[in-house]
Amino acid sequence: MTSQEEMSRNLDERNEARQDLRDTLNEVNAKLESVESDLRPDHLIESHSVGVSLVAGALGFLLGSTINNQATGPVIIVALLGFALSRRSSDESKQDDGSEHPARR
Repeated sequence: MTSQEEMSRNLDERNEARQDLRDTLNEVNAKLESVESDLRPDHLIESHSVGVSLVAGALGFLLGSTINNQATGPVIIVALLGFALSRRSSDESKQDDGSEHPARR
């Protein structure tokens, strides 16, 4: 085998390895995007509402039994209410714009 043939073979192998690496990276990126969208907090709350409610209740019980500050409960309720209102207004503005609701994709 001449040196030209060997260099050509090495170049072909290198190009194949690069293409395999690109394909693998594209697959990994697709999987990461899928996992990332599944782990978004709003998506978790929408898809596992009962579990989230139980965790929130347990957390509220633990915080309520260990914190003696009287303002903690109302502050948490106001924060949750503010979050719910902001989610609703953002969903309504997306629907007004004609864009698709995230849960309906």
